[in-house]
Amino acid sequence: MNKRNVTRLAFAIVILSFVLSTFVSLWSLRLMAQRNVQELSKSIAARINNSISAELSEPVNVSMAMAHDSFLIEAMKGEDQAGKERTEERMKEYLGSLKEAFGYEAAFVISDASQYYYSYGGINKKMNPDEDVHDHWYREFVTSENAYELDVDHDELKEDRWTVFANARIVDEEGTLLGVCGVGARMTGNQDLFFTLEREYGVTISLIDESGLIQVCTDESRIQKESLKDVLISRNDEYVYQKESSGCLAVTKYIEDPDLYLVVESGGSVERRQLVNMLILNIVLCIGVLIIMLLAVRIIIARTRALTHASFMDQSTQLLNRRAFEERKAELSMSQLEEDFVYLTADLNGLKRVNDQLGHAAGDELIKGAAVCLKECFGRYGKIYRIGGDEFAAMLHLSEAQLEEAMKALDQASERWTGQYVKGLSLSCGYALSREFPSENIAELGRISDERMYEAKQAHYRKTGNQR
Repeated sequence: MNKRNVTRLAFAIVILSFVLSTFVSLWSLRLMAQRNVQELSKSIAARINNSISAELSEPVNVSMAMAHDSFLIEAMKGEDQAGKERTEERMKEYLGSLKEAFGYEAAFVISDASQYYYSYGGINKKMNPDEDVHDHWYREFVTSENAYELDVDHDELKEDRWTVFANARIVDEEGTLLGVCGVGARMTGNQDLFFTLEREYGVTISLIDESGLIQVCTDESRIQKESLKDVLISRNDEYVYQKESSGCLAVTKYIEDPDLYLVVESGGSVERRQLVNMLILNIVLCIGVLIIMLLAVRIIIARTRALTHASFMDQSTQLLNRRAFEERKAELSMSQLEEDFVYLTADLNGLKRVNDQLGHAAGDELIKGAAVCLKECFGRYGKIYRIGGDEFAAMLHLSEAQLEEAMKALDQASERWTGQYVKGLSLSCGYALSREFPSENIAELGRISDERMYEAKQAHYRKTGNQR
């Protein structure tokens, strides 16, 4: 049997297996739906519960990381000394970087001392929890002594899109309250999921509070105006089933974050003919998608890998670019740094002088030469990034002995390097070791590394007498 026939046979077997397994699975689902609407409602509730947990985990992690960020804690403690304008500028830069990195709707910090509400646009307002009804949440949150809270809201000005606000307490080492920080993220995935499940299964889905008041649902006219007082609720990690007086079956599940109860109401079993038609349509569509995927999978994978690789690469030096750098920093900010982690910063010396005297082609050659030297000496220990014109950074894992050896190798490689236009290059470097600063996060290690790099750069210019 030749390769073409083998391929055809394998293709036929895959399609047949997929069709048979899909048919059996969907037919079983049809019988299950006919026998037990309760299980279907439970399945819907579980799906929504998982989706909510997945979509809310990142805002919670980010807000908690903000609350433990030493930069933010020190900024709140030193607010009076720094002054209003300086603190405002620092908060604009800090919150702006968060908004840009994660694409959040909002990022904010509230100082408990000054009651200023800082956003990425500056000071938004001064909080007045006692008199302004919109600020009551602040007083309720800080008096609750919870580390964080989630608040779901809908924005009437933006097509009633749902937004979740993750708020976290900022405290100092003694536990004294310094303020509140947080982010606001769109719940686009869950909002779309609510609409999809309601349309597909003919159910009504709501999130209610302890009193039964509806906080989230697809019908905006019911939000915070209608209560489901007859629904049984429980804070246990279990599904609660009941037959309502209207004849509807209600399945309730408590969701710890955002401290609301999920309610799925079904008017009865799904019509058999409608479900069969839907299942047949799904089978046909899946077979079509499978055929297309089997024909195109190699091309799609290859192109996707190429595009993904290109989007994180600096084309000039073939190092990772600033986008990759910021994403990696964001990932590391969410976890404890490993003991052998090293943050290294490097900057070319004399690039401006080379550009002015020999032209930009020589400057580009110098930048590429620096990249080659850094990759040669540090590439085996981690990832190297070009984060600016003549600025480089590396996130490494190595011992102090290995670091010392690599730094010596970098000096030697820089001295040996020669190009067509330029006959040598010099790099000023700074680094910070997690072992040296075990309690600091990635942002603070970066700051220390930058300071040490600038000190090395100034020492170089003093020694050589050259200017930038």
